Amino acid sequence: MAVLILPTDPAPANMGIAMITAKNVLAPAFGDGEQELLRKGSRYALTFQMPPMRYVTSMDWDDLMAEGDTVVMKVHQPGFDTGAPGTPRVNGAGQSGSALVIDGLTNGYVIRKGQFLSVITQGRRFLYRAKASVTVSGGAATVPLRTMLRFPPADNDVVEIAQPMIEGFVRELSEQVVGVDRMTQFSFTVRERG
Repeated sequence: MAVLILPTDPAPANMGIAMITAKNVLAPAFGDGEQELLRKGSRYALTFQMPPMRYVTSMDWDDLMAEGDTVVMKVHQPGFDTGAPGTPRVNGAGQSGSALVIDGLTNGYVIRKGQFLSVITQGRRFLYRAKASVTVSGGAATVPLRTMLRFPPADNDVVEIAQPMIEGFVRELSEQVVGVDRMTQFSFTVRERG
């Protein structure tokens, strides 16, 4: 299985964000309150609607048709300037739970609530989202995450904050219709592997 890097140009016209949850909901048979049991494994599916483009340009996106391979796509955060976070790395091996300790950050940098970040562990990207804002102090920060860590990262694994990426399988690839004007438009979903 290969990992295929998708182009960054043109940028998507819009991006839909969905969470695929791994939690269990316990609903008692006799009407008592529900409970949610959190489990690791919750992940993201991002749907990209591409702008109209020339058919020749769309040929660069042919990797969307690959079967059995995963793709890597830039996560778009329109209107949000990620700034200069430094050279973020995982600080400490074997982390688990719903927080990630990172070092190599620029002092005073703010990781905002809802900001995406990806962690490269054993050659595979895992996408996360900050649950609360954190200001970096001493080059390090503990970032609360919206979901639990799916795989324990190693010390010094790369953390992509300036340009987070999603890695997964292509799902829901729309039909690509080419008009007489030689323009085409399509949409697709990248769903992270479990």
